[in-house]
Amino acid sequence: KLIRKGLLTLDYASTSARANAAIVLAACQMHGAGQLEHATTNPEVSERIRLAGLLGNDELRLQDIEVLDLEDLQMTLIRKGLLTLDGASTSARADAAIVFAACQMHGGGQLEHATNPEVRERIRLALRGGDRFDEKLRWQDLEVIDLEDLKLGQIFRLGVRTLAEDITQLRQNTKLSLALAGEGLGAKGCKTLFEAMAQLKQITDLSLDLKRNKLGFEGGIVLSEGIAQLKQITKLNLNLKRNSLGADGGKAVAEAIAQLKQITDLSLDLTDNKLSAEGSKAVSEGIAQLKQITELSLNLTNNHLGDEGSKAVSEGIAQLKQITDLSLDLTNNHLGFEGGQAVSEAIAQLKQITKLNLNLGDNHLGDKGGQAVFEAIAQLKQITDLSLDLGYNGLGAELKQFDLKQFDLISNWLGDMGGQAVFEGIAQLKQITKLSLRLGRNKLGFEGSKAVSEGIAQLKQITDLSLDLGFNGLGADGGQAVSEGIAQLKQITDLSLTLTNNNLGDEGSKAVAEAIAQLKQITDLSLDLGFNRLGADGGQAVSEGIAQLKQITKLSLNLKDNKLSAEGGKAVSEGIAQLKHITNLSECPGGHTLADFHSMSL
Repeated sequence: KLIRKGLLTLDYASTSARANAAIVLAACQMHGAGQLEHATTNPEVSERIRLAGLLGNDELRLQDIEVLDLEDLQMTLIRKGLLTLDGASTSARADAAIVFAACQMHGGGQLEHATNPEVRERIRLALRGGDRFDEKLRWQDLEVIDLEDLKLGQIFRLGVRTLAEDITQLRQNTKLSLALAGEGLGAKGCKTLFEAMAQLKQITDLSLDLKRNKLGFEGGIVLSEGIAQLKQITKLNLNLKRNSLGADGGKAVAEAIAQLKQITDLSLDLTDNKLSAEGSKAVSEGIAQLKQITELSLNLTNNHLGDEGSKAVSEGIAQLKQITDLSLDLTNNHLGFEGGQAVSEAIAQLKQITKLNLNLGDNHLGDKGGQAVFEAIAQLKQITDLSLDLGYNGLGAELKQFDLKQFDLISNWLGDMGGQAVFEGIAQLKQITKLSLRLGRNKLGFEGSKAVSEGIAQLKQITDLSLDLGFNGLGADGGQAVSEGIAQLKQITDLSLTLTNNNLGDEGSKAVAEAIAQLKQITDLSLDLGFNRLGADGGQAVSEGIAQLKQITKLSLNLKDNKLSAEGGKAVSEGIAQLKHITNLSECPGGHTLADFHSMSL
């Protein structure tokens, strides 16, 4: 105590080992570690005092220090940055423990100080390639975990503290989903991944997202070897988007998948992999062997297939006689008329299909290619769910008389004649209850919009309608025509109506609002009237229409860039405020919240 207070010097210290150590400890605590020359000749005492002095706890006694593990003291100091690896013990255990502590503090950058390769590997795995880990995890904890389990833990993002139970659970699971997009695995990382997965013998349902992993051709080969081992798989979702597999890499993957004889449900995304016609032919041959498959989702977007590649893919799919659910995306592949014709002929053979999602956007099909597609779909008598995207194909007006539930014709420049042709077909769907039509940017004009109106008005069973007529130059008259059709859908409960940038003006918006006001069953409304030159009168009309929808619970309203003025904005707000049952509101004018509108009504 006197030495702590500076009233006694070390020259007067007792010569007994305990007293000597205690007094030096006191001096170290007061002055730092600079008094060790007065310590006993026992090196461990000196080391303990030195370490305790660095900690600098004024209340710490030698008795406390004596019972602490020397290596734990070192780890504590390294964690706090008060001790460097140069001062570490040379014992094997201390080396591992201290390096582990340093890695926890600094990331994985201290591994060069670990002498034992297994020590280095254990620490690397625990730190997951350099990220800080659990500060409370000790080397003793890590030391007893199986090295293979540590590898599994790193790959599957498991915590080291609960690793034993997590691994047990993992090995018993039948379903596994891994999201490893953009991890930079490369061929080497992919090999490690599948070596780990080979241990999971119970997995039958696998979802693996490996997009943007720089796999290349070599990674494709490694991947194929790994997939071929998964003999028990019945459902596979494999995303290999943007991996530069090339024709040979794509071929390897397809050959591996062809070996999965138990699979019935396959989703394969090979978007942007430079497959070319050669690679697509290999993919086709692999898929054609999956005779038992009932559900297939195949995405080959942007792979330079050309008409030859599309023919190969089509021939492969046409052989899948058990398939009932098909999603095929061949966007941006330069198919041309002949490619479109080939796809159509294949689709027409799938007589048993009930659900089809077909995306042939940006393929220069032309009106003849488009017509071929529609004629093929017309032959699918069992189909109940159809999503069709033929955007950017220059189809013209050659579209007519086919059944569909979701139809995307955005940017096909249909014109008013094309609008007429499409809706001659739509009007025949008397039984339809749900319809999604995307007809944006097609220059429909007044005549085309009138055709839209007349076609939709005949769908007496429909309860859910999504209609996109944005950027079509409808004008006030076109808005009036669409409104007349909408107003007849008395049974509708869900409506999404997009009329963006159509020069409706106040008159056109008034017609739309009056039509919507007649839909007394509606509970969910999304209305987009942005960029339509609405003024205060238009805002007032929208307000009066919305205010009559007393039963509505969900509203999305877009009136951006319309010069409503403060008066028009206020009118809209007052209209919304009258909707007492609304629980979900978005895209409000003036940045108001649902609470704001509720308060306005009080």
